[in-house]
This record gives sequence, C-alpha cells and structure tokens, in this order.
Amino acid sequence: MRFPVAKKAQRPRSTGKKRPVTRRAPAPRGRLREGRIGAGVIALAALAGTLLTDRIAPVPHLRELYVTGAARLSDPELAAAAGVARGDDLRAIDAGTVAERLAAHAWVRSAHAARLPTGILVVAIEEREPRAVLTGPRPHAVDAEGTPFAPVAEGAFPELPRVACAAPLVPGEPSPALAAAVQLAERLAGLGLPPAEEVAIGFAADPDGSVLRLRGLPPRFLLGRDVDAALPRLARLLASGPPQVLLAATVDLRFQDQAVLRHEPPQAGAAQAAEPRSIAAPSRGRRSG
Repeated sequence: MRFPVAKKAQRPRSTGKKRPVTRRAPAPRGRLREGRIGAGVIALAALAGTLLTDRIAPVPHLRELYVTGAARLSDPELAAAAGVARGDDLRAIDAGTVAERLAAHAWVRSAHAARLPTGILVVAIEEREPRAVLTGPRPHAVDAEGTPFAPVAEGAFPELPRVACAAPLVPGEPSPALAAAVQLAERLAGLGLPPAEEVAIGFAADPDGSVLRLRGLPPRFLLGRDVDAALPRLARLLASGPPQVLLAATVDLRFQDQAVLRHEPPQAGAAQAAEPRSIAAPSRGRRSG
C-alpha cells in the first residue's frame, strides 16, 4: 500500500525588499533612584534572593543599587546610608541589615531591601514629609506626627509654618503638642484663613494656650485652650471685623463672642501705656426669647 508523500513547502520568492528587524529596546542601565520596581516585585525579589543567591550566583559581586521612593535624599546620601558599594561580595550583603541602616536615617520612615543573584540590590524606602519647622537654636523638620526628625537650616522650607512648644522635646520622638500645632496650621485653609506663619503651644497651665501668627498679618492671635471654638471666631473676625483689628499687636480670642485688642506698650519715658480695647466678634448665633 502506497502512502501519499507530502511535498516540501516552497519558500516564497524574494521580492528584493528587506524585512524589518524587530529589536528589543535595551534595558536601562541601573542608576540610583531610577529603578521602576513596585512593592510586589520587591517581595518576589526578596524571595528569589533568599532562595537563590546563596546557591546560584551568576554575578558574585554587586553591580547596581536600585532605590525607589527617594525624593529628597541624594545618591551619595543613599549609598552612604546603605553601607554598600559596587563590587562588594554579593553573598556578604545582608538585605535586612541594609534596610535597617537606611531606616536609621533621619529622613527615612521605613525601608525594605532585597538582593538578586544577578548582582542587583533593590531597595524601597518611604521618606518622611516635613510639615513644619521647629524653631530654636537648632531648627528641626517636623512631620505630621509631631516628630522633630532632622536638623535643618534656619531658613529651610520657608513655605512651612514655624512651630514652638514650651514642653521639653526629644529629637526623633513624637510630641503630642507639636502634632497639635501641625494640625492647627493645616486647619486654617478650610476656614478661609491665610497660612500660618508661627504656631506656639504653651504648657497646659498657660492661660494664653495656643498662639497663632498668620502670614501677612501683624497681630498675634491668642486662641486659648479651646482652639476649636477660637478658630471660627477668628475667621469671622477677619472676614467682617473692623479695620483696627489688623492694627493691633495682639488679638485675644479667649473670650466668647468678643475680641480684645492690645497694642504695643510705649517706649520708656512715655506718659501712659495704651489701654486694651474690646470689640464684639461677629456672631452667627440667634438670640432666644
């Protein structure tokens, strides 16, 4: 019995035109802070690094350091904090130790690291975000939790409010008083008030309570201990109050439905100090009866 023999497929005749060659784009060379590696890849990299690096190491030395999440720290600062350098023995690098070193940096909130058998060390960090600047002999950046986490120059971050606190503070540890000052400054925009220039938080027994300065306005506003009640009164006073409010040195808002204006005392030799004036703060409450 004879079986049909399959014919060989004939190649199409050449038309004289060259086919376009598809080439893969070259992978970008690793530079600090140029890695585009997400948190999921970090987890997979950590697993792969743990299972393979000690067994299979195609590249025995560190070739590149990829860092994600860094915005303020420079490349030299990150490399110094990580404590590794190109050419180091890959098997001698402990990813957990590298993460601990980075997390100890003042500007780093958290850090995770993983080493790959291809000679790459992947690091993902979360930086601290400054929300205010603590005034004093050594100004510090303050985060949302009220932690004075890093020393800064006196004129650093001019867009942020300056905060002061009468209670003793420890650098690197959160302070409820500083956190309250940051929260107070961030509430002003919602009430239509100018940004805070300075916020001072006194002791619990201090009758002045919180003291506020607004950007572009000369008075000091005494808010007392009940900030929730004083801030709406301040907003109404600036929106519809008399012009002499802005000429006062101090505006005391600790009294319900009225503001006490105080001016600077005269220089030595003056006949008499200026008397405080009291004006009624605009009220939206209705009278009953």
